[in-house]
Amino acid sequence: MGKYSAEEKAGRDAWRGMLVPAVGSIAFFATLVVNVIRNYKKHGWPSNAFKRSDYILMAIPFAVIGLAVFEEVENGDTEEAKGVMVDG
Repeated sequence: MGKYSAEEKAGRDAWRGMLVPAVGSIAFFATLVVNVIRNYKKHGWPSNAFKRSDYILMAIPFAVIGLAVFEEVENGDTEEAKGVMVDG
């Protein structure tokens, strides 16, 4: 590995910090898709399978994603990080 400036190291660490959650999220999503396909093949489309409370429960992740994106767009940090501590 080469020498990094404090700014480059902070940026690299920030992006690398997203890798583990991203991989876990992708694995979870892939499992969900596979299970939906299996259930569809075995039981067909879920007509009359869900109640109103089920739809509300399924909508929560989309609401959270929407709110998180809105919050970041409206109130996200626009200034560069200052005073970043770098090891070594």
